[in-house]
Amino acid sequence: MNDVNVEMDLADDQVRAMWNRRLWSRFVLMYLALTTSAVIYLAGSPPPWQAVLVLLGAFLTAVLGMRTTFNLTIPWLGRLPFWPSYAVLVVLCLTLPAVAGSEWAFNSAWASAATGWIGGRWVAGRLLAIGAVVGVVAWQDDLEPAMIAWLALIGMLVGFFTSQARRQYDMFEVLQASRRERARLAVADERDRIARDLHDLVGHSLSVIAVKTELARRLVLMDPEKAEKELADIDTVVRRALAEVRQAVTNYRQPTLAGELASARRAAASAGIDCRVESPDSWSLPAPVDGALAWTVREGVTNVLRHSRASNCTIKLSLMDCMAEVAIVDDGVGPGTSGRGNGLRGLSERAEALGGSMTSGQSETSGFYVKVRVPA
Repeated sequence: MNDVNVEMDLADDQVRAMWNRRLWSRFVLMYLALTTSAVIYLAGSPPPWQAVLVLLGAFLTAVLGMRTTFNLTIPWLGRLPFWPSYAVLVVLCLTLPAVAGSEWAFNSAWASAATGWIGGRWVAGRLLAIGAVVGVVAWQDDLEPAMIAWLALIGMLVGFFTSQARRQYDMFEVLQASRRERARLAVADERDRIARDLHDLVGHSLSVIAVKTELARRLVLMDPEKAEKELADIDTVVRRALAEVRQAVTNYRQPTLAGELASARRAAASAGIDCRVESPDSWSLPAPVDGALAWTVREGVTNVLRHSRASNCTIKLSLMDCMAEVAIVDDGVGPGTSGRGNGLRGLSERAEALGGSMTSGQSETSGFYVKVRVPA
């Protein structure tokens, strides 16, 4: 489970790195436009004081653009408030071309990008307004109509593409959250499955051990040879249980229906219960179906041994109409008033996972029954 978290973190880092590369590459034109505007502006030999103020304004535009579009923390300024930063950015982007010349009109791309990144209901209207203001400034400088249209278009297109990028970014966030949730649910399902398997494995074996131990204790004085045989059976069950637990931990052991039917007969006989098995002479079932029915037999017989105080038990396997069904019926007292335990809940989950069902309750002979029916 820790490996799953590490893999998710690595995937998040990879997606974040990829996104950062895409995000930075989208603004190469803006950095080039800023540098080109500064070169053209300085080539006109403006007064030094004016040049200093204009270049400071351009530098501040870049800083605020990084803050509003990349959401960065500026080391020497900290995390500037977003909306004041955005307002100052828009004012600077529209003021610089009006004051220092139309060569700074490309700077409107910063305001356009920030507007597109914010998004919202009126994003198209705000982008149109920025483009219109840039067009008016260019028209006042007596630029060619084609240049005016080009500058206004740049003022809108950058924001449009940034808005698309923001939607992709939000989609990445949603997908990452969805992947993390699916991974969390997969881990939770695996925990439930391991707990269910261990309950079925250990619970059944311990029930058999308890029955045989009680029987051996009673026979130790009356019939030592038979008591010795029961103790040998206990040793066999313990060793088998240990092997099953080890196998379950390493490879999620899947019991077989035929093996569980044979084991059920032996366990019931040791407890003095007459167990009859009614089944076809042979059958071939898919592994998941065979495993689910095998767990049913194991859990049902375990309940008979532990709770029923029954003298007779019937296990019936039916294959009909593309359905497979196992029913365990006894003539005992049932599980009492405690309701469904973990074992029966586990059987129900296994059956539902295969599109089947599990029912249990009082039988017609005043005993208890467990029935699992799944598609074959």
